Amino acid sequence: MDQEISDIYDQISGRISPEEFELKVEEKVQLMGELCDRRTAAMLVAREFGEVELKIDRIRPETGKVTFVGKIISVSEVHEFPRSDGSVGRVANLAIGDETGTVRVVLWDELVEPVSAGELAVDQTFRIRGFTREGYFGTEVTVDRGGLEEVEAEIQTRVEPHKISEIRADMGDITILAKVVDPGEVREFTRRDGSVGRVRSVTLGDDSGKIRLTLWNEKAEMELEAGETLEVINALSRERYGQVEIQAGSYSVARKSDAAVEYQEKITAIAELLPGSIYSISGFVTGLGEVREFERDDGNVGRVANIYVSDDTGRVRVALWNDHVRLIENLDLGSKIELVDCQARDGWNGELEVSCGWSTRVTFAPPE
Repeated sequence: MDQEISDIYDQISGRISPEEFELKVEEKVQLMGELCDRRTAAMLVAREFGEVELKIDRIRPETGKVTFVGKIISVSEVHEFPRSDGSVGRVANLAIGDETGTVRVVLWDELVEPVSAGELAVDQTFRIRGFTREGYFGTEVTVDRGGLEEVEAEIQTRVEPHKISEIRADMGDITILAKVVDPGEVREFTRRDGSVGRVRSVTLGDDSGKIRLTLWNEKAEMELEAGETLEVINALSRERYGQVEIQAGSYSVARKSDAAVEYQEKITAIAELLPGSIYSISGFVTGLGEVREFERDDGNVGRVANIYVSDDTGRVRVALWNDHVRLIENLDLGSKIELVDCQARDGWNGELEVSCGWSTRVTFAPPE
């Protein structure tokens, strides 16, 4: 009996012998033919003896009816949406974890009332009954009516963090533990309904790379400093301007951690720059241009200034845009400069240049 089948048998071990259980499993496989593998057959046999509680890592989209016990890791806001019949639907998501993993749990319509009332909170433990399905970001469980039962149980959640290098576009349920490289600034924006939202772009790094994290509203206002460690649970990833970034939405958790994370910025030699990629470079200012103004498509005025940066391998023109232009007032020939997350591209005259946009971090020191 392999481990997965053994785990299912353990739920009913007092009601049937291992030999009888295996025999019934084989009979079920033969009865259902190619429609059923041994794991599914074991689940069906176990249910004949009563309710079976699974560990979260055993829950699959094809499991169907499922019961499990887990601790709340995060609670989303309640979202409303119009149905085709004109009625208004409501939905909320929970992230539930145990010692084996995490799963998304979905509450619909009247089942969201405990969320609206603030009765569900992180670290509460529940026995959950529902049905599994393949969601947009993997397995999720839709809760039955009466399918949330608070219980007293000691559960240590296991949230295995991803390495940043493992993150690809359109992933869900991402957990990372990373160092804050750049805490960013909180910006406000106006929503379609006229309300004001807040957003913040944070750069995180670990020993495999770095990535940009977007924090929204209350999460955007958390106090963060460069060098601190941040744990993000249940984030989503997307591709933006050719780069993968992660989003911490309403059902995500973002919290500081005491864990030590190693990160070191990768500096690329100027001679190795290729058009179309994002780099970090370091060198000395060896040329200063004038500030030029231009009119944008929306009628606003933009500013740009060119400088030249050199290292031991070469020299490159650097375009400073908008807010970065103010730096030129404090730059001198010979200033040491570091440009983090700048884009190499073909310039107007065919020569390679480096562009410093809103996501670039620029630091410098005066000549010695």
